[in-house]
Amino acid sequence: LKNKPPSVEEITVPSVTELLNSGVRFLPTNGSILNITFDAKTCTFYLPTIGLDANTEVFLKNLVAYEASVASGPLVVTRYTELMNGIIDSDEDAKILREKGIILNHLKSDKEVANLWSGMSKLLRLSREPLLDKVIEDVNKYYNGRMKV
Repeated sequence: LKNKPPSVEEITVPSVTELLNSGVRFLPTNGSILNITFDAKTCTFYLPTIGLDANTEVFLKNLVAYEASVASGPLVVTRYTELMNGIIDSDEDAKILREKGIILNHLKSDKEVANLWSGMSKLLRLSREPLLDKVIEDVNKYYNGRMKV
């Protein structure tokens, strides 16, 4: 039962806009995917900077495919891709992350950024990765514990 892939509900995470409206701040973190954290005390979501250009989608898809074919451990890039797809629902979400310096957009628009991440979800098989799963859990716990005004 433990190795059962998570259901869609388990990777549900609020969008950037929803999180921002509930008091979450977004800051770029130095380092890699492994430096993604959510600090509930300061309501800060730390995400690594990623540059997006015309080649990024193909590059990410190849990385995800490679990881799935060779990895015996957690699928870190895959889970990161799922997280980004989860928090970016609209061009407004992409715009906020661009303005915070998390997304360096070399595409034509924020809409293209949103489309890139949503396009990634078509090839993902839901994965588990303890570090990112904990971040997603912490973000959801914070968000669901806030009073909605």
